[in-house]
Amino acid sequence: MDRRDFLTLSLTATAAAWLTGCAGAPPDLHGRLIVMRHADRTFAMLNPTGVARAATLPAALADLEIDAIYTTPRQRNIDTATPLAEARGLPIGNLVARGVGRKLLTMYPGQTVVWVGNQENLGLLHAELGLLVKPPVQFGDIQIVTVPGGGRRPTVEKRHYGP
Repeated sequence: MDRRDFLTLSLTATAAAWLTGCAGAPPDLHGRLIVMRHADRTFAMLNPTGVARAATLPAALADLEIDAIYTTPRQRNIDTATPLAEARGLPIGNLVARGVGRKLLTMYPGQTVVWVGNQENLGLLHAELGLLVKPPVQFGDIQIVTVPGGGRRPTVEKRHYGP
């Protein structure tokens, strides 16, 4: 994806979020998504700062029950989720990012699922769920998105993990 495609995609996702945000999330969905971008990277892999940041993820989410953990198939996403998965004794599932919000909330209705994504797909997830806040694209940012069901507007709690 080149820069022009990314900008077009971002603008489209933002416009979609504004249009769908007025009505709330799709009415048939409910549950909680813990959404974040992978930890710090150099080129395609986590760098030492990213590895250290990922190691703090279990403590940052210690107060939340987690039913499942999913990432894109990219290794940096998997490496970010691994300390949390090991601490919770959960496997890491992989999904293609398109439509992931609906997929996860449908697969785990009323439950809590972690999604470790990438800068380019987090905006799409936000648009899909009608969220009017910026996605967590900075390393260490977490958003806990609660989708109440019935088409009501989701709520977003912001957190941070790592240094």
